[in-house]
Amino acid sequence: MPKTPKLIVIVDDDASVRRALGRLIGAFGFEVVLLDSARACLDGTAVDRAVCLICDVSMPGMDGFELSLLLNAAGRSVPTVFVSAHDDESYRRQAHALGSIAFLSKPYDENLLYAAIDKAIAPDATASS
Repeated sequence: MPKTPKLIVIVDDDASVRRALGRLIGAFGFEVVLLDSARACLDGTAVDRAVCLICDVSMPGMDGFELSLLLNAAGRSVPTVFVSAHDDESYRRQAHALGSIAFLSKPYDENLLYAAIDKAIAPDATASS
């Protein structure tokens, strides 16, 4: 658990998943910002303070991969954990190509999620999925 709260941004269009994940991450001792769309993430400033972004892949309008590309292009990259209800190999490859910290299939084990977050906030956070 972090000594001082570090911010994690969660982007998921499913309100119940977003709230449940927010409660879990909060219980880990992190500050949490919950966003319902990729557009809300791009338009806001929370991601600029975040130590980790947890982002659903499949969302209406703009998916999580598009969000990551736009954040990176704007110089706003943040260690990212992609989550998806579809354990699709092409999703895993795309997440890896974008430099994600991890790709987790829903429902995911909270220990795997915590390990991914821990990796994201490590001083030398490197990509792998």
